[in-house]
Amino acid sequence: MTLRLFCTGLTVCAALLLASPAAMSQPTVINLTILAGGLPPAQRVVRIYQDDEVALRWTADAPVTIHLHGYDMERKVRPGAPATMQFRARATGRFPITVHGDKQAGERTLGHLEVHPR
Repeated sequence: MTLRLFCTGLTVCAALLLASPAAMSQPTVINLTILAGGLPPAQRVVRIYQDDEVALRWTADAPVTIHLHGYDMERKVRPGAPATMQFRARATGRFPITVHGDKQAGERTLGHLEVHPR
């Protein structure tokens, strides 16, 4: 009888955890497109809020390596092969999004991620 109550309690706890908003939340997908080496003006500043679950979905017309400073994430993007940076926005502030090129081109800023406190 005690084992049955214990197992029932575990089942209820697991169901509550799975039904919680944090467990059910899907990331906010933000599509970003790099064309001719840059982002369109409307995509140069991405504004989100602290604790948002976010997926930055990148596409590009040429191979590039994207680096999100502050969150220290890097993704290679190739034409026809979108790349995603998924994370929970824990740190607030304004973080550069840069493209890493070859040694001659170096690093250049595409835009910024702004994470605002709630």
